[in-house]
Formats: sequence, structure tokens, C-alpha cells
Amino acid sequence: MKTVKLLIMLVVFCSTGMTMAQTRPGIKVGVNSSNISNTALDTKSGIYIGAFADISLTDYYSLQPEILYSNQGGKSNSDAYGDVNINYISIGIPNKFYVSPDKGFHFILGLGLDINFDNNFVNLTNFNVDDEISPLDVVVFGGIGYEFDFGLILEARYKQGTISVDFFGEDDYYEEAGSNLNGVFQIGAAYKFKL
Repeated sequence: MKTVKLLIMLVVFCSTGMTMAQTRPGIKVGVNSSNISNTALDTKSGIYIGAFADISLTDYYSLQPEILYSNQGGKSNSDAYGDVNINYISIGIPNKFYVSPDKGFHFILGLGLDINFDNNFVNLTNFNVDDEISPLDVVVFGGIGYEFDFGLILEARYKQGTISVDFFGEDDYYEEAGSNLNGVFQIGAAYKFKL
């Protein structure tokens, strides 16, 4: 019995060590081109910046959990209403599928949760909230990228929201019928550190 326990502990220890050896932290930065569907707003430019951990599970697949600051919304084209400026903390789980085992070109698919930095659940419970903007968004995203041997990564992806930005049904900014969903095209660079 002691031998079985020792063997299980050895396997767990080796597996943990192998996973840690294949995990590389990194940083990323880029630009957003965002809009909100079914509105009279134009496309707005913003930035995203944050950190991630690249967990290489096979030669062809990596999981890359990330946390980013992302500036999104829409730009006004009228004096009747203003810009919509939304600051999100984005928590994402990108899945990276490589075309070849030496990394390089890859496809990205993932899910995420965008938490409104200015208009979140803490503000809701304190009744200090902007009735126009939803406190969170559940997003799906996909894209392509290229990873260089020395750690630089270039990526382009599209992120689609699934919860209406006009969460409370106030229509001051949103003039057309239907859900007002975030849509964001992102292009940027990242760097993976070698430990």
C-alpha cells in the first residue's frame, strides 16, 4: 500500500513539474476597433493591455489564460448623444491550435468574461450605476497569429459580445431595435518570457 501511495505521489510530482516547465508567462498590447450593433454609433478606437500564461499541452495545442484591460464602445456622430466609452477587465481562455509542431502560424478560439470596470456589480449594490451600460459581457472570440522562436507573437482576432450593452433597456444612446452587442476587432503583439 505504501508503494502505491509513493508511486501516485511521484506521478503527481512529475506531472506538476512537467506542466510548470511548459508554462511561460507573457505580456500583450494592441489596439481595438470596436462598435456596438444596432446603434447609430460609429467605430471607436481603443487599446488593450495585459498579461497571460501560455501552457503548452502538446506540440500542436496551447491553452493561454489571460487578463486584460480593454477600452471599447462606440463613437458619436451626432450632437444629440455622446460617445460610449466602456472600460473592461477581460478574463479570457484562448485555445491556440498550431499548424506545425515548431509553433509559428496558429488559430485562436476562446471564451471570455468582460467585467465593466466603471459600472460593475459593486456599484450596482451601492446604487451608484450608469443605467445605460451592462456590468458584464460574455464573449466568444477567434483569430489567427504567428509566433516567432524568440517569443514575439503577432495576433489578429475578433471578439463578439453576447449580452446587450443596453442591459437595463434605457434607450438614450441606442436608437435602433434589437440587442446592442459589442463587436471588437483586435490587432496586437505579445511576448512570452523564457523561465
